[in-house]
Amino acid sequence: MAIDKLPPGLGNSTPLTGTQKYQASTTSGAPPSSGPTSIRQDEVTLTPQARRLNQMQQSLATTPAPDNSARLEALKKAINEGSYQVDSERLAANISRFEQDLEGL
Repeated sequence: MAIDKLPPGLGNSTPLTGTQKYQASTTSGAPPSSGPTSIRQDEVTLTPQARRLNQMQQSLATTPAPDNSARLEALKKAINEGSYQVDSERLAANISRFEQDLEGL
């Protein structure tokens, strides 16, 4: 197919809208038949994990974010004053739990 004969929406021409459709040209040069044509439709099947992830994303999108501003201000103040102490055991436990959660995905 010659690239200068692309249908509108391809290349540098105007973009396609969802309602525009094009019929494939035949290689024999004969006009397409006017009889019934079968349109092949693609099918997508989601795994249970993908469906679950989609449900979680939708749930998170509708859940308001918690207000952590007071906690954040207290942490900023402690860090700036030099009084913030890292609980290394708690940090290690959280990292380990995060790694285990990733393995379960």
